[in-house]
Amino acid sequence: MAKLLITLTLMKRVLISLVILLLASPLAHSDIDLTRTTLRQYILKLINTDRALYNLPPVELDVRTSSHGDEYCEQQIANGTNGHFTTDGLTPYMRYSFAGGNDGVSENAAAWSANYTFTERALYEMARRSQDAMMAEMAPNDGHKRTILDPYATHVGIGLAWKDGEFRLVHEFVRRYISWSKPLPRRAHIQDPVIASGRPLRSDLEVHAISVHHERVPEAMPAHVANAFESYSLPSKRRDYLPRLPQEYRLRDNRTLEIVRREYSNGSRGDFYLGKDGAFSFEVPFADGPGVYTVVVWMRKKGTDQQFPASNVSIRVDAPVSAPLRASTIAR
Repeated sequence: MAKLLITLTLMKRVLISLVILLLASPLAHSDIDLTRTTLRQYILKLINTDRALYNLPPVELDVRTSSHGDEYCEQQIANGTNGHFTTDGLTPYMRYSFAGGNDGVSENAAAWSANYTFTERALYEMARRSQDAMMAEMAPNDGHKRTILDPYATHVGIGLAWKDGEFRLVHEFVRRYISWSKPLPRRAHIQDPVIASGRPLRSDLEVHAISVHHERVPEAMPAHVANAFESYSLPSKRRDYLPRLPQEYRLRDNRTLEIVRREYSNGSRGDFYLGKDGAFSFEVPFADGPGVYTVVVWMRKKGTDQQFPASNVSIRVDAPVSAPLRASTIAR
């Protein structure tokens, strides 16, 4: 088996201080929703213009993920945080999963601060300058740019919030390639059987493998600790699983059929069901105790070895439930 490589981009935050006052009237409260809608479309156009320069297909706006992104940005302003974490300690893929997301996700984040209230003109200028700063990055410190130019991204959620001289912006790039017939739960006990099933949305794709990452349940942290994190990634503690190989038969001595045993290089015949139609079924093993398990379904185009993560679904797994104590009855 070829070694599986996590391609989820390592992020770093962008924190930029606005140094010029853009002349216009402050936004009225009644205009905020309209401004957010039009600003989101403007940012989407910037993203797809840059993707087109690299011959990449456009991404579609994910309205639901954008709404959750708005909530995250509002939390950041309220908590005085910036980047990929706020005081609850949740990673971007956990936030996306716990909000109901079932796909692969990678996040960009930008923050602006000033000592005055932002105008509509200022918001558009900050959005443009954020995009320009990300696209101007050079390898190896080009995580934001690589996320924007993810060739497998199909959608993007754009989260926005501004208040009292604070502006927050996030891109949630989504890779949507799986039709889930049985989605994963977001919470379970360690003794629960948890099974996921689905199939590729496209006939030219197939499931290559499944990885399960494990980490402790995040803990709350003060704002200065959250702001100290410049990147995020899936935990290195992981277990990899392969599709079960089908049995094959051959004719022996032109008279009898015998089974040909197919194996992977490690001697295994595989771990989960994968049908000829591409459908898969996988029971998630909670082999590392309580914590957060993140399930990554690796897909590839048929006939190639190029893999990409089509899910980052996190499950919070709690300790076993103790049997309730029963009072005994003593006859007298």
